Order: sequence, then structure tokens, then C-alpha cells
Amino acid sequence: MSVDTGILRERTAPAPVRGRRRPRRHWRETVLRIACITPPLALLAGLVLYPVLETVYLSFTKSSFIQPVPRFVGLRNYVQLLTSPTFIEVLTNSLLWTVAVVAAQFVLGLSSAILLSQRFRGRLLLRSLVVLPWIMPGVIAGVLWKLLYDPYLGPINAVGSALGLVDGNPAWLSQSGTALLAVIIAAVWKGFPLSTVMYMAAYQNVPAELREAASIDGANAWQTFRSVTLPALAPTIRTTVLLTVVWTFNYFDLVYVMTGGGPGESSEIFPTFIYREAFKDVNYGMAGAYGVVSVLILSIFTIVYLRNLRRTGGLD
Repeated sequence: MSVDTGILRERTAPAPVRGRRRPRRHWRETVLRIACITPPLALLAGLVLYPVLETVYLSFTKSSFIQPVPRFVGLRNYVQLLTSPTFIEVLTNSLLWTVAVVAAQFVLGLSSAILLSQRFRGRLLLRSLVVLPWIMPGVIAGVLWKLLYDPYLGPINAVGSALGLVDGNPAWLSQSGTALLAVIIAAVWKGFPLSTVMYMAAYQNVPAELREAASIDGANAWQTFRSVTLPALAPTIRTTVLLTVVWTFNYFDLVYVMTGGGPGESSEIFPTFIYREAFKDVNYGMAGAYGVVSVLILSIFTIVYLRNLRRTGGLD
């Protein structure tokens, strides 16, 4: 029996390789991806990375009004910073300021969110009015509260005197014992509407059937809130608290307009003290050192906070 060798060779010949063009196509796709992400990465480096590196470099230099050109001094600024009582006061004020403002904004924001989520006449108008402090520029809010705290013309002293709560005309923003507290109250008023909006959106997404089921099972209002509403709001609360901590720690305009960090250093926080060192004393090195330390504090807090959430299952 004869076999056609041509047919046999055709059957046994290796099939043509179709993937030879794949490496070239893959290379082109890689080049295209790199070309697409290069502009935003360059923009991000110019807007974020370069200022950070410049600040770190300035923290190792020293300058003054007489000699504005920075000269390298090594770790001298950090040694002076860590051994200065001013740093302890600025750090204490910053921590008190941040904790008090964030805690008060959380309580007021969550309470007002639950209240504004109920059905009553004038709810839409009240929602609009609540948002006004948040959309107001910080400088305008600072000027407004400075007028409210005015010892002779401000309504706070007038109302306090009428109610017998205030004796005389205390200058709230000019006394070291009350300046920081006065600014904290203004910052809470300015910032709590953001928490209200965030919590109200999350509260309205909680199924009403869950609260009704808890009520049928005999749970009172507090038990329903603690067991049903609060766990549903937990992801939004975590995110909002983290954001408000970062924003409050870096708050500048309201404090600067109302007290300028004074009297003395009683209301001085990191942003206002950095501004004073850089633009009033022309000490860019010390300002850079304080800036680096403030970033480190926020970074440590953020890392610990996120690790806590991951450990407790609050962050996927």
C-alpha cells in the first residue's frame, strides 16, 4: 500500500506560530500605558513630592531676616525644637485643639444628622441653614466670630450678662485661659455641618425594616441605635473621623484670623507657628522642621488608625 509522501509531510509539518507578534504588541501596550500615566505622575511629583523634599531640605538649614539665604546646619533645628518649651506648648495645643474639635463635631454631626433625617415641617429649610457654616470661607467665619467675641460690642457678652453668666466684659480672645477654647467653639460651628452631611447620607441608607424589627423585639430607642444604627454607620464614621482629624490638625485660617496664635502662644498650633517662623521671623529652617514633625505626627496617627481598623475588621 503506497502512501503519498506529500500529504504526509503536509500533515506532520509544524503549525505556523501565531504568537510571534504578541511580544511586539505587548511592548506597544506597555509603552502606551507608560505614556498615559507619565503626565499625571509628573504633575503629582511637582505638586506634592517636590514641596515635601524642599521642606525636608529647608529643615536642615537656618536663615533669618538679616540673612535670608538658607545655610546648612544639619540637625541643629531638630535638637533646638525637641528641647524647646515652645514645642511642648504647640504640640499640647495642637492635640487639645484636634481632639476637642473632632469629638464635638462627631457628636453634633451625628445628632443633627439623625434629627434632620426625621420627617417634620421645615426640614428642607433647616438642612439648608445647617450647611451654611461649612460653605462659608474660613476667613469670613473668623471675622464673624471675632465680632461675636468682642468685649464691648459682641452679643456673647451681652447675652451672658443678661443671663447673669458673665461678669463685666471679658476679652475671650485676649486671655490665655480662654483663647483656645473660644477658637475651638468657632471651629466646631464651622466644621460640624460636613459631619452632618456625611452621617445623614449614611443614616438614610440604613433599612428602616431593621429598626422596626428591633422595636418589635422590645428594644428601646437607645438599644436600637446602639445595636442597629451605629454598626451600619460605622464605615462612614471611621472615614469621617480620619478626614476631620487631618483637616483640623492642619487648620490655619480660622485660628490665625481670630487670635493669630496668641495671646503669647496660648492658642498656637502647628500651622500658625509654622507661618510665624517662616513669614514673620524668616526662619525657614525651623518652620521646615516643625512642618516635618507635624507630617510625622499625622502619618503615625493615620497608620495606627488604619491598622486598628484592619485588625478589628473595619477596613477591608
